[in-house]
Amino acid sequence: MMKDDLIEYLCPYCGCRMEEGTFRSRGGNYFLPIGQKAPLAYSQSSFEEKGAIMLPPDAFSTKPPTWPKAYVCRNCKKIILSY
Repeated sequence: MMKDDLIEYLCPYCGCRMEEGTFRSRGGNYFLPIGQKAPLAYSQSSFEEKGAIMLPPDAFSTKPPTWPKAYVCRNCKKIILSY
């Protein structure tokens, strides 16, 4: 939906308007598949073994952090971001 030359994103769960922002953190956020236990060692290879996906900023990177664009639905408490 276009509104004043801006794209308005609607939540795919409840249909409410989503608010644009950035995903900010000090690192160490990750997705872990169901059935997997958290890695014992905090290393890139142990995360890969478990099928875990590090969310930006990458805690293992030596580059300055980049903050990905994110969208939040305050109605159903969902955050959507691309990694």
